[in-house]
Amino acid sequence: MNVTFQTLNTAYRPTVPVKTKQVPRTEKIKGDYDTVNIRRSQAAPEDDETFARMLARKAAAQLGDGASQEKMQEVSRRVSDGSYKPDAQRIAGRLLGLG
Repeated sequence: MNVTFQTLNTAYRPTVPVKTKQVPRTEKIKGDYDTVNIRRSQAAPEDDETFARMLARKAAAQLGDGASQEKMQEVSRRVSDGSYKPDAQRIAGRLLGLG
């Protein structure tokens, strides 16, 4: 395969000037500037751990008790004899929290 590129009209492509490298200033600039200081507090790891525990408790509470033993045996039987046909749309909806 031989590929050849031809430039037909370069008028649509304006030239872009190359920016020169800026040298940082060493002298102090006078002016009225705001400053922002961001620091992590010493209590942050504890806060993160507390938040993670709260989130885990909330997720566990929403799960409920799960399936009954009878339901699990029925599904197991259907899987083993090949009659179980999972609904992909329903599974995706449950994973996304849609119902």
